[in-house]
Amino acid sequence: MFFSLAMRLSSFVNLAMLILVSVSASASPSVAPGVMAFSSSAVHATGFEPVNAFTSESSDSDVGEQSGSVVFKRDEKINVAVAANFAKPLKSIAKQFTELTGIEVAVTVSSSGTLYAQIQHGASFDVFLSADRARPQALVDNNVVHHGNLVDYAKGKLAFVYTGDLSSEASHEASSERNCKEIAGSSTEDTAAQLNVQLTDCLSKQLVQLMENPQNKVAIANPKLAPYGDAAQQALQNLSLWQQFLPHRVMGKNVLQTLQFYTTGSVKGAFVAYSLALDLPSNFATTGNTKIADSTTVIVPVPETLYQPIVQSLVVNSKTAASLLPNLFEPRPIKNAIAPVNEPAHKDDVETTRAFNLADANGVSSPSLFVQYLMSQGVQHSLIEWGYEPTIASGVGI
Repeated sequence: MFFSLAMRLSSFVNLAMLILVSVSASASPSVAPGVMAFSSSAVHATGFEPVNAFTSESSDSDVGEQSGSVVFKRDEKINVAVAANFAKPLKSIAKQFTELTGIEVAVTVSSSGTLYAQIQHGASFDVFLSADRARPQALVDNNVVHHGNLVDYAKGKLAFVYTGDLSSEASHEASSERNCKEIAGSSTEDTAAQLNVQLTDCLSKQLVQLMENPQNKVAIANPKLAPYGDAAQQALQNLSLWQQFLPHRVMGKNVLQTLQFYTTGSVKGAFVAYSLALDLPSNFATTGNTKIADSTTVIVPVPETLYQPIVQSLVVNSKTAASLLPNLFEPRPIKNAIAPVNEPAHKDDVETTRAFNLADANGVSSPSLFVQYLMSQGVQHSLIEWGYEPTIASGVGI
């Protein structure tokens, strides 16, 4: 009898253990604690194809099946401060970066000078994107950030926008407005030097014409706070028009406010970032006292011979060196695993479109990863569409 009871008790224990194992297996999460999963379909639009961020000791086929259905992201947040001129492209880039990595980006927009002062007083921005190189360089020189955390990320252009009067068809042929518009949109074979001479001449004439009326106002960003305002002052000084301009001056805190003065009709013209001017519709007319039917906006690229290059730089706000190389978002050659190890590699044995893998970013801080993404070839090339020039062909550079 005792033996029979022991056998029954043993069977009961085994059954209970089987039930516990089954329940435990069904309740275990598919991702590691603290890591959120997201669908890769939202990421593919960015041009990168992330794979599973976790490695295991399972077979290659098992890993492939997992990476095809689930991807993982960092559940983190970084704070990025950006100069007003670059706010729109930065927000678009930040959105793509978040979709790809899961790292949320909080964006603060202001003038370069204001953001620089805030960082000097301890503002906790992870990355600062200035509209110039001087302020990021000053942070390095003052030992606020590590010297290796400075990167040139874009080259900006200055433009002058003004309201062109279209009410008098007879005056078109002789008007400087028409000349500026035609020259700015010229597709002739004129050399860059010839175009610069023509643009300089028509810009000077248009400014003089605007300032003949004491009531006309022209806006620039504060040269002490905004690099585009400084560039505008340089251009006016090189045109020998600075003193004549002063009675007509309206000053914005940054280029966004400067453009707002123009779009609301408070001023007849404004010096702004070329990237912002591109956002104006081709038939845009200011509000206020201007008759919309009789006016339009003319965009004149200011010749770069009239101002110092606007090289825009960033810093990772840390006294520790950022991890900027290698750039994990660049395609890297991978030897085909099927090819024998002892045989020399052939062209067909190399895959040149390796997908971005978040697992490779172990040990790389989120701010560093964000800068790598901004400096990747695809993102740098897209800056052209926003009215900027890439600073480098590929990778991260200073």
